[in-house]
Amino acid sequence: MIRFFKSTIHPRGRQQNGLERSRPTKWWMSFWKAMKCVFCIQIIGGLALGSLAIAILVLDFNSVDLCYDRRHSHWNSLPRKIQAIIVTAETVEAYVIQMWTFLLVVTMFGWPLVKKLNLLILNLLGVFFDTCYRLYLQVYGIYGKSWKSFPLNALFLIIVLMNSILVGKEIANNSETERYKKLKKTIKVSAILAAQLAFGIPIAFVLVYALIPLYGRQSETYRAVIAGALPLVTAIPKVIVRLAAQRIDFLHPGDSHVLLSVLYSASAIVFRVMQAELTSLQLFIVLSFVHGSVDLLERLTIVVRDYLWYFIYKKLLKQDGIETIMTADKFRTPRSMRFIADMSIQMILGESTALIAAVCFIQLYNFMYSADNQSTNMYFVTQFFIRVTIALSIDFVFNSFSFWIQMSYLNVAVVRVWKKKWRKHMGIAFILTAVTLCYFTSHLFAVVKDKNTPGAKTPDLNCTGPFAKF
Repeated sequence: MIRFFKSTIHPRGRQQNGLERSRPTKWWMSFWKAMKCVFCIQIIGGLALGSLAIAILVLDFNSVDLCYDRRHSHWNSLPRKIQAIIVTAETVEAYVIQMWTFLLVVTMFGWPLVKKLNLLILNLLGVFFDTCYRLYLQVYGIYGKSWKSFPLNALFLIIVLMNSILVGKEIANNSETERYKKLKKTIKVSAILAAQLAFGIPIAFVLVYALIPLYGRQSETYRAVIAGALPLVTAIPKVIVRLAAQRIDFLHPGDSHVLLSVLYSASAIVFRVMQAELTSLQLFIVLSFVHGSVDLLERLTIVVRDYLWYFIYKKLLKQDGIETIMTADKFRTPRSMRFIADMSIQMILGESTALIAAVCFIQLYNFMYSADNQSTNMYFVTQFFIRVTIALSIDFVFNSFSFWIQMSYLNVAVVRVWKKKWRKHMGIAFILTAVTLCYFTSHLFAVVKDKNTPGAKTPDLNCTGPFAKF
């Protein structure tokens, strides 16, 4: 164990690689290089993706979540025009959500494999069933029923399994010859591809039906505690998927991070909404410092933690011998280092985008549904910029220090990877942000709506049509 921790920082017997030779000799030059990279990722990239997230939220508030204060309890009382707008918007949104796994497969394996397996046609067929189901419910006047989402969740699970099995079977056919090995390979690949969503679906149910309602019933202080403890919900699933992603042999090292990005993106947006919802600016700032510290430790200790979890796993299986006595080299392969670099970039992009989207979500809600008529429109804009600026500044300091440590002491090529693959990282981050917002926005209303008493709301405030409040 001691040998592992020493070799994690300075692996013994290893010659200088290209990264070490090109690294600036003075610490302040390395720190300046890290700051410039973080500025490009978090400020420029995060603001660009955050602006797109704001556009999605504005459209969502004025279409899918139009008349939110009435639609779930008095659906049939809504005007037919409003019902048509909501059903149409939810049908379009469903295309994004149901095509989630298809978009991830395209980013990981490319268009040739997707075309060969006819995945586009099969996924569009699944979305067509989604559309028919929604229209059927609306025609027969039962669209507002609470059980409506359960068949749609089952359809989403079927699409996930279909994509994973088809891709797994194709990889097995290309890499194995014996029938038994093909079957084993198919199951293994399919399980790895579906792992993040297999974990994500139960976690989403826990968040939507347990944690978010619990959060809404608590006082301001307890809400801050729940928001701070939220990352623990996804801690173990992240470890399992991360260990599996670093040991796959059927995917390019630069694409394996996609398998884990869904869990990080979804948990980041939910956490940031809970944080942004806090009325107290002091609690908001404290949570920003806590979150920045946790992210810093998570990125800097990822190799050590993976080793410890794997060591415990082997001990529980009582597999003594060479597999349980491992050195750092097993967890510091080129594939693992590339994976850590990609995940560090995605974490920063995801967190900054989630922060901007979350603060925008809260201020949009207050703008459209708040009973406080004394607050001007400029007040909501000012609050948005104050909170975003404070949180981004805190994260910028922690992220710059994290990148500097990774570059200077852990030999993780985050700067080089970002310079070469920034377009792909931006595309993946946008896909994950868009899908997560489309799925969680309606559920996240429950996080903030309990602060407004029913008598304080204006039921018809936003039911005259889209963008009426604007």
